[in-house]
Amino acid sequence: MTSTAQRPTIAFVGAGRAGCALAVAIADVGYRVVAVNSRSHEHAATLAASIGASVVETPLVAVRGADITFVTIPDQALASLAETVAASGVSPMGHAVVHCSARLGPEVLSPLHGVGADIGVMHPLQAMAGAESAARLRGAYFRVEASGRLRVELAAIVAALDGHILTVPEQARDLYHAAAVLAGNAPLALLARGVDLLESAGVPRAAAHEALATLLEGAAANARAQDPAQALTGPVVRGDAEAVNAHMAALRDHPDALDLYVRLVEEMRRLVDGDHSAKRPALHRVA
Repeated sequence: MTSTAQRPTIAFVGAGRAGCALAVAIADVGYRVVAVNSRSHEHAATLAASIGASVVETPLVAVRGADITFVTIPDQALASLAETVAASGVSPMGHAVVHCSARLGPEVLSPLHGVGADIGVMHPLQAMAGAESAARLRGAYFRVEASGRLRVELAAIVAALDGHILTVPEQARDLYHAAAVLAGNAPLALLARGVDLLESAGVPRAAAHEALATLLEGAAANARAQDPAQALTGPVVRGDAEAVNAHMAALRDHPDALDLYVRLVEEMRRLVDGDHSAKRPALHRVA
């Protein structure tokens, strides 16, 4: 890798939604992305053109052409990629390969370490939905696992993004990932169910989605400004048992949504449990 006085060059293997977001974000803060490889030549070409990089035909060429290569491919493909590059007979000594999996450690890339490459992890704890979401990585949190010079260089990338490093013990990686799924993915499943219900109430689907997505944005803004218990609004925190029970009655014909509602009301009750000023609603489950 290059001297610590000079920013390393970067390559990407994988030009999907996560890879595009991270590549654009890193390029935007002044790093030179020199190579992009992807199973989809079209995706690689689009990303490369947007950041001034070259499209390369194999992961090996990407690794050999940059100081640090970020591998943004599905988790189940990481070991195979590492084995293939390591078996090529071309030494990656002096280069680093970093994957962006939430739940795997550097060891999944160990074949590359065995032939001289530095290996590590940099997982952005953020919703990455393509190049248009690159700006969301500014100020984000990143799980970083690496050692020596590579850790220093990854920390510098995070700092350039005004980000923050999270250190997660090896035995807690899956717990970390589960927490990310609950906070980052589950609300979208709940949003979709809410849209279905609002459409059943007679609201056009597009308007239902826009209205509830706006509501979700407001809840997220409140969550940034306050503790979740303080940010919580609605009938549970107000102690409005009549409203809660009316909701459950209205959901009788939507049993899956009713099950979700009851479980989430219990979670909200737990959230406000320390606030003895509010009387929590009593649940009268409708058969």
